[in-house]
Amino acid sequence: MAAPPAIGEYWPGEGGVYAGIMPDYIGRNPQHVIFSIDEAVGVTWGAYGVSERGATSDHDGAANTRALVASRYAHPAAEWADHYEKDRKTDFHLPSRQEWDVAVATIREQFAANAWYWSSTERSDTMAWGHNFNGFDFEYLHKTFPGRARAVRTLPA
Repeated sequence: MAAPPAIGEYWPGEGGVYAGIMPDYIGRNPQHVIFSIDEAVGVTWGAYGVSERGATSDHDGAANTRALVASRYAHPAAEWADHYEKDRKTDFHLPSRQEWDVAVATIREQFAANAWYWSSTERSDTMAWGHNFNGFDFEYLHKTFPGRARAVRTLPA
């Protein structure tokens, strides 16, 4: 693996913009976080009224996304991220809450200022976590809200 570029720069061959390192949370290995340059617009989280028990991790967006894609219910944001491909990389997923925390802290300017972006982390049977860049302090919305999705991939740091 080549050395990462500066934060906020496209990482050639790795499929996206380098957001930095997600720290070691509770014994988990630090990860380089790479966000897609493309995004889905007008996608819902999906499965309103259903609890997806495998999609509650605050730090493991890949595991959350696997659970959502394997569900018998539709999860448009997770499905879009799971199918995303760039630079011949296919291991993308919908970001977890903590993967979003890295992007918010380091590459905020890479996202639409007035948009809601979904995370893969479920809050309840009717709501899921995400992030907005419009200055309001919303951390979660109803799963039926038409928001945006970005795909992310991680590499060991």
